[in-house]
Amino acid sequence: MNDTRYPALFSPIKIGGVTLKNRVILTAMGGTGLFGYDGRFNPAIRDYYLERAKGGVGLIIPGVTGVKGGGGYLYEKEADFLGPVKALMDELHSYGTRYFMQLGAGFGRAQLMGIGPDMDEKTRNELLVAPSDGIPNVWIPEMKHRGLTKEEIRDIVDAYGKAAKLCKEAGIDGVEIHAIHEGYLLDQFTIENTNHRTDEYGGSIENRFRFVTEIIQEIKKTCGKDFPVMIRYSVSSKMRGFNQGALPGEDYKEFGRSLEESPQAARLLQAAGADGLDADNGSYDSWWWAHPPVYMPLHCNFPEVSYIKNFVDIPVFCAGRMEDPAFADQAIADGKIDGIGVARQFLADPYWLKKAQEGREAEIRPCIACHNGCFGVGLVRRPGRFGFQMAHCAVNPLAMEETKWELTPAEEKKKIAVVGGGVGGMEAARLLTLRGHDVTLFEKTGSLGGVFIAAAAPDFKEKDKMLLDWYRNEMERLSIDVQLNTEAAPELLSDYDEIVLATGSKPRKLDLPGLDDPRVMEACDYLLGTKETGEKVVVIGGGLTGVEIAYDLALKGKKPVVVEMQEDILQVPGLCASNSNMLREIIRYYEIPVNTETSLLGISCADGFTVLVKNAAGEEISLPADSCILSVGYLPERTLADTLEAQGVSKEKLHVIGDANMVGNLMSAIREAYELCYQL
Repeated sequence: MNDTRYPALFSPIKIGGVTLKNRVILTAMGGTGLFGYDGRFNPAIRDYYLERAKGGVGLIIPGVTGVKGGGGYLYEKEADFLGPVKALMDELHSYGTRYFMQLGAGFGRAQLMGIGPDMDEKTRNELLVAPSDGIPNVWIPEMKHRGLTKEEIRDIVDAYGKAAKLCKEAGIDGVEIHAIHEGYLLDQFTIENTNHRTDEYGGSIENRFRFVTEIIQEIKKTCGKDFPVMIRYSVSSKMRGFNQGALPGEDYKEFGRSLEESPQAARLLQAAGADGLDADNGSYDSWWWAHPPVYMPLHCNFPEVSYIKNFVDIPVFCAGRMEDPAFADQAIADGKIDGIGVARQFLADPYWLKKAQEGREAEIRPCIACHNGCFGVGLVRRPGRFGFQMAHCAVNPLAMEETKWELTPAEEKKKIAVVGGGVGGMEAARLLTLRGHDVTLFEKTGSLGGVFIAAAAPDFKEKDKMLLDWYRNEMERLSIDVQLNTEAAPELLSDYDEIVLATGSKPRKLDLPGLDDPRVMEACDYLLGTKETGEKVVVIGGGLTGVEIAYDLALKGKKPVVVEMQEDILQVPGLCASNSNMLREIIRYYEIPVNTETSLLGISCADGFTVLVKNAAGEEISLPADSCILSVGYLPERTLADTLEAQGVSKEKLHVIGDANMVGNLMSAIREAYELCYQL
């Protein structure tokens, strides 16, 4: 191993009385805690942690565990801590990895689980708490929270101290306080617009920070001054108001913690005894800063985090799309930050850090910031429509299922044809080769990538492009026989033991007048640049692709209009609220007109190029335009599958995966490849 590669990133650093072997923290993610949401120890988490420890991470911080919750007080779980938790710590320490427990005071107005209009009074009283009476819930704003009593505050402070003491006894190296960050309960106490108290926990900044500073002091009192206490910290809230967030570069008035107030806040935390800041930006009202989707720039929180380092003497770590080792190393070497916090890249590739240190960057499978697997906390804007999926990964099904998908050699080596060089086909070819099969990949075009080439086309899809590069590199690295510009006719496939069809999908066609006009194009035509648009563009379809296209058009200085048949845009199952809420703010910021409950009638050229639509009231509306882009969905491309089935190819030999089987997304295509290839 070349120990001089990225020397600053891989240098040790001390937090309190604990030394980390490098400057990389695996930051907390929901679903990665030692204890599940049922309050019980989660033995399945062991494999997840150990894979990342083997990958070289310096410090692991798991998802939050409340010091008090439905399962009672955390400090009452002595048997778990001094039994399986302590044993797990010993394993992690054997790899030189440190572990800080993230301890939480509660969600406050960000509470999602367990709430609803049918709550009983006991549940309402327990869950709907905040610093002050009348604060609105993030997810259901008509629900208002009550203010915590001083007795409840003191009980939480006491519980933090006792929980931290038990952590120390179990061999856990330190704790992280969750959170003066992202608009959770403690953060709400520190912000003037969410804390209207008139007692010693409200008013001045010192009073608003009293709750968290008492927690820090209590932990130090019970565990000693050298026991590390990190703070998960949002430098700036990026809030324009309740459920209103700011976009990068936007001029706005801060509703939450301002960048001007943040230095004093950070100094208060240090003075209370905090040993480090695990920092980024944002709140639940501006979720895309704390959980940056693909639309956020790389290193999006670096300017604010590097600024706050000027005001404290404790280590400051920056999180938020910080997984570029060269950028991180230079930033640390320049003294701008002390280290980086990375979460989702460790899901996509638990060994990315080790690969970077060894100069194997091309082998790093990138996180594409889609949030489909890791953070599917989706709120489809209809009452009660919530969905969860945490800590899994769209590009790496092994995340949180390391044992299930452990790669084993095939019992019988077979000659296998994979038809279709999109992501699903390349994943299938890769896995089958790793299992020892003789694989040939057929792609009818001159390049690998399929429809994902179009999906990755916008400038803000840098990581999508990197994923395609990774797959192409894997085809070469594994010496897979790739036949480009080759249509896999049935006779070409007759000699293979197994045939995997990953032929993708085709655009849904609409039988409406005027759609044959050359100024009308499919989404892929626009994304691939095979057709140019004029200035005014009507986008038919307000799903994810249609809204992303509208954003891309706006970035290019065009004037898009979105037309959607449903009652709202972005009605995509599992779409993370971080992604969808940011897209809604993008539409607001760029003033993109959106016509919902509106259907396409056709194109008229009688008086210039006009898109004809009908709204919910039955009124026909003419939208003058220069171009029209159709983003109305896709259908499975099953031509070859139907032909082979008609020729009598057995179902046991023929396997259809990905969009060719059922139109889905990148995550479903990759997962189907895993499910099939582990059977062959």
